[in-house]
Amino acid sequence: MLLSNPRGLKIVESEQARLEALHSLAILDTPPEERFDRITRLATYLFGVDIALVSLVDEQRQWFKSRQGLALTQTCRQESFCAHAIQGEGIFEIEDASKDSRFTDNPLVTVSRGIRFYAGVPLNTSSGFRVGTLCIIDTSPRRLDDAQRQALIDLAACAEEEMNRSGLESELSRMRETRSRLAEDEKHQRLLVAALSSLNEISTSSDLSFAEQLQALLALGCRYLQMQIGIVSRIENDLFKVVSILAPQDVTLNAGQCLPLANTYCDMALTAGGFLAIHNAGQEPAQHHPCYTTFGLEAYIGNVVYVDQQLFGTVSFSSLIPRGAAFAETDKLFLKLLSRWIGASLERQRVDTLKNEFVSTISHELRTPLTAVSGGIKLVLGGATGELTDKTQQMLAMALKSSERLGMLINDLLDMEKLLAGQFSFVFQPHLLSALLTTSLQENQPYAIQYGVSLKLLPLPADRLIKIDALRFQQIMTNLLSNAAKFSMPGDEIVIYCDVCDESTRINVKDVGCGVPNEFRSRIFQKFSQADASDCRVKGGTGLGLSISKALTEKMGGDIGFTSREGEGSTFHVTFPWVKEENREIF
Repeated sequence: MLLSNPRGLKIVESEQARLEALHSLAILDTPPEERFDRITRLATYLFGVDIALVSLVDEQRQWFKSRQGLALTQTCRQESFCAHAIQGEGIFEIEDASKDSRFTDNPLVTVSRGIRFYAGVPLNTSSGFRVGTLCIIDTSPRRLDDAQRQALIDLAACAEEEMNRSGLESELSRMRETRSRLAEDEKHQRLLVAALSSLNEISTSSDLSFAEQLQALLALGCRYLQMQIGIVSRIENDLFKVVSILAPQDVTLNAGQCLPLANTYCDMALTAGGFLAIHNAGQEPAQHHPCYTTFGLEAYIGNVVYVDQQLFGTVSFSSLIPRGAAFAETDKLFLKLLSRWIGASLERQRVDTLKNEFVSTISHELRTPLTAVSGGIKLVLGGATGELTDKTQQMLAMALKSSERLGMLINDLLDMEKLLAGQFSFVFQPHLLSALLTTSLQENQPYAIQYGVSLKLLPLPADRLIKIDALRFQQIMTNLLSNAAKFSMPGDEIVIYCDVCDESTRINVKDVGCGVPNEFRSRIFQKFSQADASDCRVKGGTGLGLSISKALTEKMGGDIGFTSREGEGSTFHVTFPWVKEENREIF
């Protein structure tokens, strides 16, 4: 397809590709070179003309790599004769431009002693794009004979060869630069692999405490990044608290010491989105930051550390000596991986601490008195205190059943790690869904009454079998119903209903309580997670119920989830597949 500009100049559709080929030669705006100048000098001598040019046609201009008889280094492309010459192959010759309708009003023609004669031969790149010309120009009309035309073509071939040699040299230079860059990248990658291998050895070492691991990792980071100081910090209330530090002896900063956050580069890292790299602070905007004026840190690289998706602090490395070059991408990757490992380790430390405290509480505060309660009820039921009425026996039997069930649940909490490790045993049997949910309603109604709420089971659209462990199923339902009761208002009704489809059923527990806070939703099924984890929280619980329910549901081949609107209530649901019709044995 051909397009025309306002002056009738034909421009081919592949113009963009032609310009890219021209620019790839890396010859535009370079100094004059004798190898081109000798060609234009020879042209003026052979043809007896005023002007000879090696012209390159750019997007908006024609630029002269070599020129004889002309002071200008470039002219507008719109007025260029060469822009016409590159539209076709072979010589483009104008005997008298003043009589050619294409050029009669061209300023280069109408000016005093303007162009009359023009002859140009296109110069082609090695890829076949016509990017310029070797041309001769005179102020008098004339015509080339066949021998002169051949001579001009031969000279153009010489100019073309030199032009492409420039492109080849430029390409070779780029290749050398690329090879050097690749070699440097390969070096950085080898160093990164070695550093990550060392990080793995440190993180999996059973001989090091967590504090010793942090020190070893800071030492590794200082070596890898060639920095003097490594710090793991915690950020609280606009304060920068040093958790762990590795630094020369003359650095007075110690673990436990606090600084105003605004006086640290960490403040800049937070503003920059969590990551900051400065290789020469004295030549960057950081020279005006209090950290530079106070501590004189010339180089810095730092990344935020998150624990349980909450900002904990930063891991950073700094130096009093500026770096000769910016940090490499592998340096940045190393730091980000290191910050993730530190965050994950801190989270494990937090969870392990909570778990150990909880297990200790369960062992000492619940199991022993529960055993005594169960034993006492059994003695009374056995007649140790005399004959009992039927109603008393019935109530004590229910109490014993609940006590025994609670004891099993406590044991399950203590075996949480076995459950998650896949070492827990289940007794899978088909059960009628209606019978399971009726049991759930009856066993949890007394708990709901304590909170002034009621439980309601809606009629089932279909009553079929699901294959589960009945005890674990009731444990899941108890967790869901007790949570709904705790977070409902007196007088509220908690509804149990089912959605069924051909392959499965979804059991829903719906309340109209306070709902799940938005910021807590991503953590709701994590161990020991509570929307209000403070010491003075109003609602009780261990923070394990939903985590256990999720693990139990998944172990029994089901799914668990929830929907919630804060202030309007929540619906928690578990989904289990139906038992195939051929297996109708009911337990």
